[in-house]
Amino acid sequence: MIPVLTAFAPLLNTIFKTVDKAIPDKDLAEKLKAEMNMQLIQSGTEEMKASAKIIEAEAKSNWYVSGWRPTLMYLLILIVAWNYILSPILFLVIKIKTQVDLPSDVWTLLTVGLGGYTIGRSGESIARSLATRPIQGKDQNG
Repeated sequence: MIPVLTAFAPLLNTIFKTVDKAIPDKDLAEKLKAEMNMQLIQSGTEEMKASAKIIEAEAKSNWYVSGWRPTLMYLLILIVAWNYILSPILFLVIKIKTQVDLPSDVWTLLTVGLGGYTIGRSGESIARSLATRPIQGKDQNG
């Protein structure tokens, strides 16, 4: 939802300025701006709920549907291992080039996929450690 709010921030700022100019009653203008903010927040919440339902349905379905993302990442890792570990060894042994030429989009997909997984797991670890960390006061010396 944060990207949505960030994308609409300049537009909302302009709309709020227009509301302030067009409506002389300040209380009514503030009420209208608060209502627009609530509508934006509710629409973002509904979008997040819909996304969560899709992910939940995917996770509850059969292995083929729920496992396509990890399977794709494993396949890409296998291709990279083939190109940069196994293929050079085979070339040294049997002198046949077996390397697969990869389009740049494959590298992008691999980078984004592994980066998202790594960042997501790191975020979970950080959140878990922050949640279990004891709260310390600002002044411990008394």
